Amino acid sequence: MNGNLQRVFAREYNGSTVTYTETGAYPQTVVLTPGGAACTNLFCAGALLERQGSSGDFMHARLADPTSAFELFIDRSDPVTAQILESMEIPCFATVIGEARITGAGPSARCSVRVRELRMVDRYVRDAWVLRTADLTIRRIERVAEAMREGKGNSLTGTVAGDFRPDPVVLRGLALMVREALRGVHVATPAPTGTGDPSEVVREIIRDHGGKTGITIEEVARKAAKHGLSQKEVKLAVESLLQNDECYQPARGVLKFL
Repeated sequence: MNGNLQRVFAREYNGSTVTYTETGAYPQTVVLTPGGAACTNLFCAGALLERQGSSGDFMHARLADPTSAFELFIDRSDPVTAQILESMEIPCFATVIGEARITGAGPSARCSVRVRELRMVDRYVRDAWVLRTADLTIRRIERVAEAMREGKGNSLTGTVAGDFRPDPVVLRGLALMVREALRGVHVATPAPTGTGDPSEVVREIIRDHGGKTGITIEEVARKAAKHGLSQKEVKLAVESLLQNDECYQPARGVLKFL
């Protein structure tokens, strides 16, 4: 596999509709994202949330980063990777190396990743991926914006002809996406005086009392009340933790630490 691994957020990748063929000894299809990332092979990280199929068969999975989710697949020709996926306890944090794929064209285009390597990791690895991907994405957006100002927006790399026409509105949306993604990175901060940060309190309750099956939201609220938290504060804290992939719902109304 080509060692040039591209890092992009799932939302940007899934918005791709343009492809071109990379010439050379081994021609390959390149997926071009709305922010100008040329993707042949990807390095992705996130929360592995779904899995379908079994080893020896075609397998699907979803890997969620703070912006959206990558659609993963493993075909029958790779039973070793399929067995790794099958053995993983979902949900968990994972990294994926795979090939960029796109089917269809225009509005009906659908992006996916053909998994070649899969590894279970911890939240710190996922957060490091988010930070690095955010930095690369902003730098790329700035290069695209500069090319647009200089009138070079239709051929940024010299290999992509007039198919790629960057949209300033889209670029602004990608910049906002990066800011949103960074909110999902857990940064340890001292708890404020008083009752403590509501998210920290709720996080500790879910982690300490969730066990193997999880803890109901009602039970979380009862325990949080002992720390002086209101129902509204608990609700907002739970929504924040779910959005940032710090916990998940194995069943309706039940929370479990990720």
